[in-house]
This record gives sequence, structure tokens and C-alpha cells, in this order.
Amino acid sequence: MMCAALAGALSFGAGCGGPSAQAKAQTLSRLKGAIRSPIQTREQASEHSRLVEQVMDEHGLRDRSRSEVVQLIGQGEPCARHPRCAELGFEADDWFYTVGAVGGAYAGQTPELIVGFDSSGHVRRLWNFRTHE
Repeated sequence: MMCAALAGALSFGAGCGGPSAQAKAQTLSRLKGAIRSPIQTREQASEHSRLVEQVMDEHGLRDRSRSEVVQLIGQGEPCARHPRCAELGFEADDWFYTVGAVGGAYAGQTPELIVGFDSSGHVRRLWNFRTHE
């Protein structure tokens, strides 16, 4: 079965292969740092955006529990605070991340990641807002 990734959304299906566990862990560690780091330039925003896309492509958050997600990239903000979540069909208790702290010299759009959980608290759906071409 093929993995589905359309229009920035990703739902997980069986049979998705990919990078090693070590490579996924390194990518998630980089994402955790990017979430907290100020964005100074458009290029840095693009780098963060490509990183979010890489996390989605590698399925590094697939089937992870909420507590594992917290350990790997930190806890996101509740989706209830972000209208984009509702527009995309995410639940109020799913998590929203701005990837890159606003407040540096850069005043443009920043990448976003939304992590959707199933009723047992495991990652089942991701969405990203790309800022790169």
C-alpha cells in the first residue's frame, strides 16, 4: 500500500517504509530545535519548512503517543486556539506548532505543523504549511 501525502496533509497507512530509526530521530531533534529558534531570514524560514516536510516524509511521528511527541519535539499548542485547525478538520485537542520563533528580523510567514491524534492518543494525521518553493 502506498503512503498518501496530498496538499500538505498526511494520513498514515500500512506499508510505509523509509529512513532508519536513527535518521528519523536526528530529523526530529533538528525539528525540536527549529521550533524554538528565532527566524531571522526568509531562507531560514524556508529551511525550517523543508525540515517539516522531511519529518512528514520520514513518518518520524507515525503512531507515536502524545507523551512520545512531547519528548521528541515538545508539546504543541492546543488546536482550539488556532482557526486553521478547525478549517482543516483537526480536533480542539490536537496540537499546533509554529516552526520557528517569531520576533527576529524576519516578519514573513513561518512554517506550521499540525499533529492530529486518534482516540487512543496516537499520531494519525499531520499537516504542514509550507513557506518554501
